[in-house]
Amino acid sequence: MNVVIEAQGLQVSVGPQVLLRDIGLSVTAGERVALVGRNGAGKSTLLRTLTGFNGAGCVTRGSLRVLGTEVAAAGTDTGSGVLRGLRARVGQVHQGLHLVGRLRALDNVLIGGSARHTSGWAWLRRWPASERLAAQAALARVGLASAGHRRTDTLSGGERQKVAIARALHQGAPLLLADEPTASLDTEAADEVVSLLSAVASERPVTLICVVHDLDLVPRLADRAIALRRGMVVADVTVDAHTPALLRGVLK
Repeated sequence: MNVVIEAQGLQVSVGPQVLLRDIGLSVTAGERVALVGRNGAGKSTLLRTLTGFNGAGCVTRGSLRVLGTEVAAAGTDTGSGVLRGLRARVGQVHQGLHLVGRLRALDNVLIGGSARHTSGWAWLRRWPASERLAAQAALARVGLASAGHRRTDTLSGGERQKVAIARALHQGAPLLLADEPTASLDTEAADEVVSLLSAVASERPVTLICVVHDLDLVPRLADRAIALRRGMVVADVTVDAHTPALLRGVLK
């Protein structure tokens, strides 16, 4: 099987503070994995570490290989060709979304394809017709076919989350990371986002790593759940209907 993520004895620290310790895991292509745990357990830190983001801290021990790239060896310089190449192959749906509010929804989706162009097209927003058509198709896939012309900051929270998913789809990345994608959404919008993420992960297929706060959502988003406590893995289980109750017992 094609291994997408491989961590062995991984430790991540900020100065003297150890955020993740002795993490060992292997994720194969097409898996859908939920990261669960209480606040401060290390879920978001692990997610950010997968793309070498500085704010996640530094790998101080062990190894982490993502899509064939050794993350520690890639360094922390955002100008690094190795690091930039890795991030181009990782789609992300953040809690903060990282969308540009003043731009149209379509322009935000088009940014997902910027790694495919080395010219100034991305900066000048002079995208080829093929990119525009593909971005429009991604918006249509998430149910926002008619919203492409609207400024992103005029959209609802659920609609903005869908734009972020469309951007990741347009990027065409084999690995998709989602950090609490239903945070701050009402029940109806959260339900739509969960259904959409699950569907697109199955259709591509992509490998999905998702930080999940609501344990009842785990069976809908993942086929495997990894629980963290104080920066360490305390459970790694196959998901079924009984998993939420099991995880509550592990994490209490």
